[in-house]
Amino acid sequence: MTRILLTRLFVLVAAACIAVSVIAAEARPGAYRLNVKPDAFRLTDPGAPRAQPAIPEQLAGKPYADLIQTAALEADLDPALVHAVIFVESGYNPAARSPKGAIGLMQVMPEVALRYGVADPGRSPELNLRVGTRYLKDLMALFEGRLDLVLAAYNAGENAVARHGQRIPPYQETQLYVPAVLAKYREWQESPQAAKHIEYLPGTRLNSGSAATGR
Repeated sequence: MTRILLTRLFVLVAAACIAVSVIAAEARPGAYRLNVKPDAFRLTDPGAPRAQPAIPEQLAGKPYADLIQTAALEADLDPALVHAVIFVESGYNPAARSPKGAIGLMQVMPEVALRYGVADPGRSPELNLRVGTRYLKDLMALFEGRLDLVLAAYNAGENAVARHGQRIPPYQETQLYVPAVLAKYREWQESPQAAKHIEYLPGTRLNSGSAATGR
């Protein structure tokens, strides 16, 4: 707090000195005049919300693009990854329900939603996105950014990944799900060339022709 106050005091003193110089300059005939804009020394509130980055062109036309962008950035996730998960999970259908009970855009399981204090993850797309992105973020931390394991856990559960030695479980749906999401993510990343070759298993490269499945 002291440092912030000192910084603001310094800026205000500097502004006052310049203002005095401007007045003195105007008092002398032929002196150089410095024009200072009225808002030139406006202090920025450090607590003010930052402007949200523009939605990338390849994502701007997708359904719920604004809501997905907001939820993804609030969870420190790449919006392209969230779009890829939604594309494979529900095809952007907010009313989607799987035979196993997964709900909404991100096919959130009710028991997962309860971890975040949400009783009905299908109540609104915003709430579904908030829960789904927070869960993805927690999986990122749990599996130290290993995206293949993060996606496998999102599809089959983190306990299934742990039971199979921190590898993608040998379930057909999950084996198809992981490369399907990664392929879509690669397609929609802002810099696709950075993800030209994605390995979802050690020594195994993406099969971009893999089919997408839902829960």
